[in-house]
Amino acid sequence: MDDNGSSPDRPDRTTVEFTVPEPVDDDPVDELLGSLIERFKDKSVPDLEAIHERTTIRNVVNYWEVDQWLEPGWEVAAEIVQFSGESLADALVFTHPQKSYDIILKPRETFVPTDDIEIYVLDHTSGTRRQLVRTVPTLDTALQHAVFQYTHRQFNPDAPYLLSMTQPLLDGEEMPDDDLTLSE
Repeated sequence: MDDNGSSPDRPDRTTVEFTVPEPVDDDPVDELLGSLIERFKDKSVPDLEAIHERTTIRNVVNYWEVDQWLEPGWEVAAEIVQFSGESLADALVFTHPQKSYDIILKPRETFVPTDDIEIYVLDHTSGTRRQLVRTVPTLDTALQHAVFQYTHRQFNPDAPYLLSMTQPLLDGEEMPDDDLTLSE
């Protein structure tokens, strides 16, 4: 072995040279980068003080309280959903691993999460989502329907009597436990 540490199997480190290619003026990548830099260079950055927090359904539900009333296996979580022709919206989705459907509670107005709630059934077998009942007037009413009726083991999402399940409440009658408040 000689003094500089080279061996016949490894080239001498002093003889290896690297060359950097010269930039080409008509390179499409350089043109693209240049145009992107120009486009975003003059854009103003929004002031963080101008950004406002908005309340959605995920912010007003007491999940722990809802979970206490659900039958075993059912879970509730906030999810972002999109219905055809509408913008993204926060909704509550009730799921059960052994059921072929989910129950979805979606506020008619995303940023008014406690009024006018639409209730849907998402059928995993057919891949369709349909409105279960007419819009209910409050989030508490919708949560009570979901907890006491639609996630109950006797509930059949294909039954023709579904509208009659909510009719008493819509006519002013109360649920069995009217002291239950599931939203904060």
